[in-house]
Amino acid sequence: MAMSEDQPLVAVGSGSYETNMFFVQTLDDQLDVKASFASKFPIYSLAFRSNLLMAGTDRSTSVLYKVDRARLLGYASGDDGGDPDGPMVKCVGTYKNKAAKSIDVAAPGSQLPTRRILCVEFAPAFGTGSSGWPPASVSAGTELFLACLGGVVNVWDATRNQQALRMEKLSPQPLSCAAWSPHAAATLIAAASVDGTVSVVDLRRHGRAVAWRAPAAVDSARASVGGYAGMVATSDIAWSPFAPYWLASAGENGEAAIWDLRYTASAIALRHPTNHGALRSVAWSATHADMLATGTSDRSWWLHSLRADDAAEDSSTVRASVIADKRSADDIGAVVAMKAKGSTFFTLSSCGDLYAHRVTPAAMAQTTVHRLTSSAERQIEAAVYARDLPSAAEAVIQLVQTMKEDGAGDGAGGDGDEAGIAKHAESIRKLCDLFKAKAKIAHASWAFPKLASAIDDQMSAGDEAERARVALAADLGRLAYGLPPDFPLEATASRQPVVWQALELLNMANLRIRLGRMVEAADSPEGDGPPAWKTIADRERQIMQYVKAEPELFDPKLLRAVVKLVLPHDCVAGLTLGLGICQAYLAIQRQHEHRSAKSPVTCTMLDGLVHVLLFPTVFDTDTSGGNNGGENDEMASRPLVTPTVPLVRERIRECLEVCPELVFEMVRLEISIQETVVKGGEQKKVAEEIVAIVHAHAKSIKVLMDNTGTVATRALIQIHPMYPATTTLSASAVRLYLNSLLSTRNYDEHLVNTQWWRAPPAEARPAVIGMDAGWPSSFPLAKMLNRQAAVSIVPRLQRQIDVVLSTIRKEPLGLEPRLYRDTLIKVAKVSLLTQCDQPLEFAVDVATKDKASGATLTTRQH
Repeated sequence: MAMSEDQPLVAVGSGSYETNMFFVQTLDDQLDVKASFASKFPIYSLAFRSNLLMAGTDRSTSVLYKVDRARLLGYASGDDGGDPDGPMVKCVGTYKNKAAKSIDVAAPGSQLPTRRILCVEFAPAFGTGSSGWPPASVSAGTELFLACLGGVVNVWDATRNQQALRMEKLSPQPLSCAAWSPHAAATLIAAASVDGTVSVVDLRRHGRAVAWRAPAAVDSARASVGGYAGMVATSDIAWSPFAPYWLASAGENGEAAIWDLRYTASAIALRHPTNHGALRSVAWSATHADMLATGTSDRSWWLHSLRADDAAEDSSTVRASVIADKRSADDIGAVVAMKAKGSTFFTLSSCGDLYAHRVTPAAMAQTTVHRLTSSAERQIEAAVYARDLPSAAEAVIQLVQTMKEDGAGDGAGGDGDEAGIAKHAESIRKLCDLFKAKAKIAHASWAFPKLASAIDDQMSAGDEAERARVALAADLGRLAYGLPPDFPLEATASRQPVVWQALELLNMANLRIRLGRMVEAADSPEGDGPPAWKTIADRERQIMQYVKAEPELFDPKLLRAVVKLVLPHDCVAGLTLGLGICQAYLAIQRQHEHRSAKSPVTCTMLDGLVHVLLFPTVFDTDTSGGNNGGENDEMASRPLVTPTVPLVRERIRECLEVCPELVFEMVRLEISIQETVVKGGEQKKVAEEIVAIVHAHAKSIKVLMDNTGTVATRALIQIHPMYPATTTLSASAVRLYLNSLLSTRNYDEHLVNTQWWRAPPAEARPAVIGMDAGWPSSFPLAKMLNRQAAVSIVPRLQRQIDVVLSTIRKEPLGLEPRLYRDTLIKVAKVSLLTQCDQPLEFAVDVATKDKASGATLTTRQH
């Protein structure tokens, strides 16, 4: 019996000379015989690969057929563009296998000679390499197959039937079975003979290719510690699809042995207590690393579950329990696990009865490994073990929602206490492990023991068997729980949206917990891994995506702490992350406003985050240390408000409530300025670029302001796009902008922007921040800016005008008209746009001659 890997089709062969080839469609509820044919020779083995079917006959010959599977299954078009009017099964090649010597006559005491090809199998996919195998003459994509005759394995290139590529003699007795390792690229073959010897051949080796061999006979002492009793014919072998070093063999004594190829002793021998016949076939489950099916000569099919017995005193104890069993009409000659549906097995009896055995979730629930405690969690574990991922996903979504609601009344939202989900960190971690497909065990991660000294001279056979059991128990403890290695989880999630939703929800909850732990451990010494801020910066996109999807999981207090952790190390990355979080909140708020529904989060919740992003703000106490005025300084005697953190955040909330887009545009400005500063360059060019960035930002702010609320509402946030210094709450951005104006000698623009920090009329003097009617002179930043204007800007602007006036007096026509125009524009701009209670005055000394005395007089004009 052989099964198609990509179509619901099973091929069955018979030793009859008449109708001896059958094709059965494997539907969910029934088996449907689609066609039957008569081959020229009896069939003793089959292998199916794509549209190729290989049959082993009784004439030392392997026969290759091309099968039109589409026509067999009733599809419209044929396989590979075949002739729709041609035969559905066509012989395309015959291969004459050879033995090491004549097998017509057997030695006394040996098995009866036979020319039957008892085993054929196609090789797994391979590529070209420098290992020497396959030969350079064999191109990648070519089908290779093996055929067993006598004690020899013949390896063939399906495109060449003149001579086998390789012949390996493994036993003086006939080989009963052989199988390619699915984990190696057509290099490893396991074979067993009728004398009980199990061998593994590495075709990359030249000369003696046997890489591993189990002894054909052991003493009773070794059998008593669980070793495989030799001198018994081995009827079948099977590689584990998950552990590349696990091999199962079926013995005529009714035992199935599990071999760990890293050792030479079997790890465990399985025998059902009611089984009194020989094992004819063995097969691993395609979806469970711990399940093994066997077929016996007493008409029984058994499905075993292997477990590392955690409750036993000996941690290396491995026990086997029967999940399901079934009796057939005759002895079972073949067992095959269906890859597309891992809970389905097919058995073929000697009288030609084909059975399909489907294992139900209820049967699997009895042997589920449980590592979680609550009933809801155990229900999820049982569903995952049964590979019923949609049911498990629905239970996960419901459980996580319950966890989110747990502690919701404890201030979990906003700037309150820890979110409820953090209380269940351990359960979330275990659920993530449960739904995580384990990494595939690399074939190169293990090695065979040396044949000459597989068991050390000082180590008994029992010690070797014990080591094998310990290794098997450890691997079972890891592989039997949750999903097996290389499980197609993404493909399953793409077909089942509820599975994808559950996986994303678990990832979000796990990320939230990890972020909380990073923040808590921020002051702890860093380990060997990357620092916490680097990990957060690398997950920037994922954090923003998850915040948008499940904002209630990520409370604003946590988000502020996360961004605060990144900012000192990478300012731009921290600002970008913060802006992404702000945009996620804005998108959620606008979406719910559009539907006239209550939003779970609002932008005003981000006042603490914005405070961190724009710190120090224009409202914060100045700590730069560069504006220490004397007692006679006019600003020193001016009453300044010393804002507390709650007062500052209240002011930020006002801006977020009026127009959050304005505030987020300020964060973009901060990012652009920081990128320019980090990039560096010539001082003047950097200053010019910063001025250009701020001007572009002011234009964007004007567009947003024009579409925001009423005039009265806009007045609350005191943003005036005509004066770029007022378009951001960041004090550092304001300083950099005004300092850049100083570097580029735009003194007039500097004074125009500084006027918003000048003293207003007495009747307009503010009492608290937020009630200043457009006069931020009470801000801590005002002292520094006014002193800078008085000490640096006004004298420099005056000198510019003095130079122009001096030139006019000496040579009126020697000054370019452009300079006249620029000077007049500066004076007009300063006079018209600085809306103070008194206009700015500039003193100009003018020299005149007294007509009476002729003396030169100097007068000061204003």
